[in-house]
Amino acid sequence: MLNTIFLGTPDVAVPFLKVLAEKSRLLGVVTMPDQPVGRGYELACPPVKNAALGLGVPVLQPAALRAPAVEEALRRWGAADLGVAVAYGKIIPLNIFSYPRLGMLNVHFSLLPKYRGAAPVQWALIRGERRTGVSLFQIEEALDSGPIYLQAGEDIRTEDNSLTLRARLVEIGVRLLEDALSLFERGECFPKKQEGEPSLAPSLRKVDGLIHWNLRSAEDVINLIRGTYEWPSAYTFFRGQMLKIREAGVARGNGGEPGEIVGLEKGQGFLVRCAKEALLVRRVQPEGKKEMGAMDFWNGARLKLGDRFESPAP
Repeated sequence: MLNTIFLGTPDVAVPFLKVLAEKSRLLGVVTMPDQPVGRGYELACPPVKNAALGLGVPVLQPAALRAPAVEEALRRWGAADLGVAVAYGKIIPLNIFSYPRLGMLNVHFSLLPKYRGAAPVQWALIRGERRTGVSLFQIEEALDSGPIYLQAGEDIRTEDNSLTLRARLVEIGVRLLEDALSLFERGECFPKKQEGEPSLAPSLRKVDGLIHWNLRSAEDVINLIRGTYEWPSAYTFFRGQMLKIREAGVARGNGGEPGEIVGLEKGQGFLVRCAKEALLVRRVQPEGKKEMGAMDFWNGARLKLGDRFESPAP
């Protein structure tokens, strides 16, 4: 059985932690420090820390991976055969990813070399991709550029958003990790160089959710809604207030200018003109309020045909 260490932080990393705890001898876990949350700014533990403590596994939460205490902890835990990282949250330096005898692999939610970076699921949706996947690759100093151990593809469904797509990719990734551990134990896991043109998937910024009605087709806006579903959401402005659009469909255009309300589908929502076609807005979330049906917003805000949504320059 392999001796392993794990680096990860959010909920998405917990299933992989549990695989290592079951299928290997997990020596210790490195995760991000506790963070203040809520109005009271009380410190909250990362999900990976809670899971590791529940499994009785030692946990380290350094402010910086280059701190001497990290290497000291690794030596104290004992010699590791393999390291696994999933959504740790920071760049892993050479002295850490080279510590295990077999190096350290990362679970990445794209078909590398496509969508290297922190938000591969979100950008695949935003850009209207029809297929993505999971890659297990060897960490090196360049971003997500290391050779690939295992890879599996997955179709993107039209109803997918970042939550639903990631959930399926996690299931695929867990199976790949189980396969990889078996191959490593038999000495049969060999990485292959990445092939193809790389693309980037940087962390989303707030401004990435802003809808530019004059630049995006209705289909583009729907893809933006799907990709930014968790954060920052696809949003526009109406009467100076932010309005998040949470669910929508494509409708035939009915004239008007981009951002203008050009029609009403009773029982469904209202139509907003885009650069191409129109967007049938079904669900929204006004600033400071809960998500609601588009018709409830229509009635409460007293919308009318010809009203315009704004997309001010950031």
